[in-house]
Amino acid sequence: MTSRSGATELWAAERFITVKDFANLAKLSRRTIDRYRRARPDGFPREYDLSRGRLPQPRFKLADVMRWMETRALW
Repeated sequence: MTSRSGATELWAAERFITVKDFANLAKLSRRTIDRYRRARPDGFPREYDLSRGRLPQPRFKLADVMRWMETRALW
């Protein structure tokens, strides 16, 4: 049986969010997130393209974003 916190962690690990969601969650501008995407600093979350051949639709795993934000706690 999975605990409630374990179930939440599993759900977050598999949930993908948009660049806009990332920016809102991190309290950064979309432009700042785009700069990070281009620069790829160490520890920045991996980007996934879920477009299936259409216009690019970059997504990030919510758990990766949350982990990255924890490392940036002293902003």
